Amino acid sequence: MNTKESRYSKLVEEVRKCKKCMIDPKTHGTKLVQDKCRSQINLWSHWQGSLDAKILVIGQDWGEKPDPESYDKWTNDPTYPSLTGKHKQIPKHKFKTDNNLAKICREALGLDLNKSQKSLFFTNAVLCYRDKGFTGTANPNWFTNCQPYCVRLIEIIEPKAIVTLGNMSLRALLYSGSLSYDPEFTDPAKKLKICRSMREIVETERQMYYKPEGSDSTFNVFPVFHCGNWGIKARSLETQIQDWKKIIERIK
Repeated sequence: MNTKESRYSKLVEEVRKCKKCMIDPKTHGTKLVQDKCRSQINLWSHWQGSLDAKILVIGQDWGEKPDPESYDKWTNDPTYPSLTGKHKQIPKHKFKTDNNLAKICREALGLDLNKSQKSLFFTNAVLCYRDKGFTGTANPNWFTNCQPYCVRLIEIIEPKAIVTLGNMSLRALLYSGSLSYDPEFTDPAKKLKICRSMREIVETERQMYYKPEGSDSTFNVFPVFHCGNWGIKARSLETQIQDWKKIIERIK
């Protein structure tokens, strides 16, 4: 049967076998490493990974792959280690994004991220992991290589809302489709202009739509600032919570 579960399992298997970023000579600097034990499309998806999700959250990249001693905690701990900080291999302060996102979802969406939520699926635009460090420059080729997989994930879940964390996650959708304020995608003047600032994009009252290349489907997109350290400096956590509240209002 061609169920969501079977399509997702096939997708995860293909991502696990992907070596594009490992052999691409253009990916200089920080290297990506594959997760040969991958059972979800992304480590973040172990946290919130409902295939019936109404809201699909796409971050930039997860960061450094966990060491063997702590890897099983990320995949098996139902409370997600970064929220509790109880594991000495996983210092809580290193995962500001996760903790801020938990606060945003609690106050804006009324959802407790210490539990699995049927309405949420979390992933990243870059699906493999950095060989070192949790932040830093991201190579555009990483996003290009991952986007076909991300599009397939979107088409499997069919979310009511795609929430992109930060500029890079939003721009990544353009590698495999179009973004427009026109739901029919017929008005060139309403296509997303790359030159627009993130603040202008987030603060507009117009609804943004995403159409994957070669698809007849369209999806609602809600760009928000990243909720990690740098994103919070650019737009306070309290303001970001108000941004997220608009998402619920629009998809009710």
